[in-house]
Amino acid sequence: MGMAGIRSPLRDRPLRWLGTLGVLLFCGAALAFDPAEGVQSGAMFWLAGIGSTGALGGWLAWSSLSSTRLRDQLGLIDTALRGVDVAVVGVDDRGHIFFANSAAAKLAGMEQTELAGHPLAETFRLRSAADGQPVGLEQLRQACGKGAPAVRAVLRDAAGGEHVLDISCSNDDTGRRQVSFLVMEDVNVPRGISLELFWQANHDALTGLVNRRGFGEQLGAALAAGREAEQRHTLLFIDLDRFKLINDSGGHAAGDEFLRQIAAVLRTRVRSSDVLARLGGDEFAVLLQACPVEQALRIANAIRMEIANFRFVWRDKVFHVGASIGLVVLSDPEATAEDVMEQADGACYAAKEAGRDQIRVFHAKATGSHQRVDMNIVETVHDAIERNGFRLFRQRIVGLHEENAQSRHFELLLRLVDREGKLVPPMVFIPSAERHNMMQAIDRWVLQNALPAIRRECDAATGPLPVYDINLSAASIADSRFAQFAREQLALHEVPAETICFEITETLAVGNLTKAAELIHDLKALGLRFALDDFGAGMCSFAYLKHLPVDYVKIDGAFVRDMLAEPMNREIVLAINNIAHSLGMKTIAEFVETDGTLAKLREMGVDFAQGHAVGRPFYFS
Repeated sequence: MGMAGIRSPLRDRPLRWLGTLGVLLFCGAALAFDPAEGVQSGAMFWLAGIGSTGALGGWLAWSSLSSTRLRDQLGLIDTALRGVDVAVVGVDDRGHIFFANSAAAKLAGMEQTELAGHPLAETFRLRSAADGQPVGLEQLRQACGKGAPAVRAVLRDAAGGEHVLDISCSNDDTGRRQVSFLVMEDVNVPRGISLELFWQANHDALTGLVNRRGFGEQLGAALAAGREAEQRHTLLFIDLDRFKLINDSGGHAAGDEFLRQIAAVLRTRVRSSDVLARLGGDEFAVLLQACPVEQALRIANAIRMEIANFRFVWRDKVFHVGASIGLVVLSDPEATAEDVMEQADGACYAAKEAGRDQIRVFHAKATGSHQRVDMNIVETVHDAIERNGFRLFRQRIVGLHEENAQSRHFELLLRLVDREGKLVPPMVFIPSAERHNMMQAIDRWVLQNALPAIRRECDAATGPLPVYDINLSAASIADSRFAQFAREQLALHEVPAETICFEITETLAVGNLTKAAELIHDLKALGLRFALDDFGAGMCSFAYLKHLPVDYVKIDGAFVRDMLAEPMNREIVLAINNIAHSLGMKTIAEFVETDGTLAKLREMGVDFAQGHAVGRPFYFS
């Protein structure tokens, strides 16, 4: 743009100058009407007027010189950028263009001299390449700063063509007015590929979010920008908990619709400057631009709570999930995009290990020690299997009504004793055993060592035979050889089948619905019993109970423990109890800690109770 394209402040603001002149003359008049002692009114008026006019003249002369210098500087900038393909646009605090080079004029489809004074929003109609939403000047000013990667946007030009632009912004508010310079670089789309195909290659078709490939590019750009400006960005890795329940219970159509809705929920919780992506399946990621860890934790927690409170309705069924989130601060100058994604995935896995619906921050120093601890536990588990280093405890399950008050029912609990004689609780060694595919060996150890002790209990029984609940892992449920192994062990130890009740957690059962149903039907034919553990943790639907003909439904202790203080929990316990009874199943309430809870469960008609209020675990074998 030449000098003709620059609006002079003298032409632009005549009303402001007239107003200033009026104020100055008014000041002189005011002094004239209240003269100082010994000074004539008329003389005072004229002196004030002359002084005001002189001040105004000086100010106008200074403004004229400043405008001339500004025009000269912009003229030099325009000359320097005349041969550059990148569009450069200067915008004032009102959002109006005061400078644009020839590349910007070409992009806008206007003459260069016509652009000055036009609103940026009307001249360049930008929309986000991530979600198609309009991109305004304030968003660009907030998103683009020192160390921040460019904002990717799409612009439709005057001819109807579309351009993918990487927009950087430099702001200057050191003077009386904030001005911004936008640099718009047209992203090269490979020859022969349309913009639509380019979009599809970098976006998820289901949710419209950036996909893994597009996110990897933007993450790499953020890492590079951070290295240059020492700017810290933050990465969130989000894995939905219990999503598989929706797919298995409602089908893939339900799963797809849920993902679309949860993507909309996530959009409301991230800033306009951030990059939200679906990496595949039920995994999402957020790149938080120029975001310190404290603020990132607040955003992550808001996302976690939003997902936990979200209810998805599908054909009269209500589903809810949680979210495990891993957080990584992009502070390692040598790290690649693949490195930080792996770190975030590891932190997310740690959140799942901690009980799901958690946030964990990646710490580089802790990684090596965590791996060493993990391998130490694996060696301890191997050693315990070889030397019979496990111990079995049992906890009473008490009948709450006259018809089952005399029953002898227990759950077997596994403990590990290391070589120093210390007890290692399950929450320490079970996650490591699951990661290293050792659960089948542990399940088989439990069955082989529990059956001889159960046989002795049966031989000594004078009344009804006792029932022992034995927990099964996902690995054993999926193992087609486990049913035959159980038959062989029952025959070897001559244990009555009706004394054994295998427990399967609700999430495992629904996550492996076909395999679980096959195992239940197969072993129930021998007389074994089954219990569905932690029922209510998924709480999406009772429909799949028809496909899992279990004998007992164990109500998740998270609802039982606080049911006296939480009316909603009490209603959930009542609903589970009523529906289980309608299907001919008995109910067992877990985590019964107080006599008040015990009395309320008895009043509600729950069949059995388990927890410290009725008996603590004690040694079995």
